[in-house]
Amino acid sequence: VNLYRALTLALVAAVLAGCGGAAGTPSDTARVASATPTSSAATAATTSAAPTTASGGLAFTVASGSKAIVRVTEQLADRQSVSDAVLTSEKVSGSFTLLPDGTFSPDPKIVVDLTALTSDQANRDRFIKQNTLETSRFPQATFVPEKATGLTLPLPAKGDLSFTLTGKLTAHGVTKDATFAVKATRSGSSLSATATATPALTFEDFGMQAPRVFVVLSIKDEIRIEVDLVATQRG
Repeated sequence: VNLYRALTLALVAAVLAGCGGAAGTPSDTARVASATPTSSAATAATTSAAPTTASGGLAFTVASGSKAIVRVTEQLADRQSVSDAVLTSEKVSGSFTLLPDGTFSPDPKIVVDLTALTSDQANRDRFIKQNTLETSRFPQATFVPEKATGLTLPLPAKGDLSFTLTGKLTAHGVTKDATFAVKATRSGSSLSATATATPALTFEDFGMQAPRVFVVLSIKDEIRIEVDLVATQRG
């Protein structure tokens, strides 16, 4: 009996020792817990490491001082040499965001009010607006930039820039691919640029007929577009 009791006590002691070893010490448990981040902490770390697409973009708003200039070569009846008819609109608006890869965020747009076009001859202005541009039906021209090529990115905060800008130009209800050669200067939050359509466009490109009036002997079917843009960075 004494031998049986001794064996029983030894077996119980062994079982208890085994259970204690499986449970581990409190310090071991703390080390395991500290080495395993909670799901919420892991989620926060992942979110902070994945910036949004537009986070590195530069957002600009077209400011006063901007203007669009249209030049067409004409031969007037009372002159021996050809000259340029120059029409200007100082009503230019819009906004755009340049992204780090040289593309633009969705819905950028530069808008020119064609009803505001003026030249040195009021009769010419009326005829072009009423018969050529038909501004009562198509009062605006819009340019949607898509890609800037040749820029140093990220854009320097100050200095001169030269690059090519491509996008969609809409006038007279017709949308065409257009390319502009751009020379710009950035100074902090201010951006000024001169963009020239290259190559020049034609009246036929936009479903228009070149103006035909008795005081004009001939007109070259070539529309030279230039935009002097002043923009201010937002944010």
